Amino acid sequence: MADVAPPPLLAGLIDGYSDYAERTGSFTTRRELPHAQGVMIVNLGAPITITGGDGREIALRAGEAFIAGPHLRPALSRSSGSQSGLHIFLPLASLRRLVGVPMDRLIDQVVPLDALLGREASGLCAALLDAPDMAGRIALLDAALLSRFAAAPALAGAQRHALALLRDRPDLDVAEVARTIGWSRKHLANRVQDAVGVGPRCWRRLLRFERLVAGLAEAPAAGFAGLAFDAGYCDQSHMIREFREFAGLTPGDYLARNLADGGGLVEA
Repeated sequence: MADVAPPPLLAGLIDGYSDYAERTGSFTTRRELPHAQGVMIVNLGAPITITGGDGREIALRAGEAFIAGPHLRPALSRSSGSQSGLHIFLPLASLRRLVGVPMDRLIDQVVPLDALLGREASGLCAALLDAPDMAGRIALLDAALLSRFAAAPALAGAQRHALALLRDRPDLDVAEVARTIGWSRKHLANRVQDAVGVGPRCWRRLLRFERLVAGLAEAPAAGFAGLAFDAGYCDQSHMIREFREFAGLTPGDYLARNLADGGGLVEA
């Protein structure tokens, strides 16, 4: 697996790429937990199937791609034990801009990219499949994303500011964020749902859960009480309740089933 930083012109729009190939012998299904980021994956190998949080399944052959909208429930990814592809990491607001669909229409869904972008997606995926190496694939992706972002309207400045305040200023309650921008709470909720799929409070809960999962992955031996505090929970019991809600299992179960080195969460 090779992680690649975005070029300067895409910095802030995407977080980077992962060009991966793997073979697993002991399991074929992973549980993908909800998080506060967008997902776009191009399959370059054996067929895979993805089940969204809504229970609907899609199958992808080599040269096909999918995006995942905001999830409040786990998704499942299945393979034959061998897979390869490209993962584009990007904020949900960037995904909304790329596909031109408000994110609240895609909650708990995984959608084939060509269902949203048609021939543009099919052509890009075919070119990626035919590229001779990783450098060629990354160059194709850079060019395609730069073109797509150039043609897609950016989110309004106030909308971007609202997301930044909700993410970076946990000391401000939702009503104060709305007042700071000059919006009603209802308008704030509508604009946030458009960009990331959920309302302001739920968005903050997803961000907090994402911090918690990152903390568990980085320091699995740390005490739950300390991890809960660092992530922003009231206490350990609050953290465990929310972990069960989003992950469908306890933090202890997560640690027992999570693979080292970013290998993912094995589905029982």
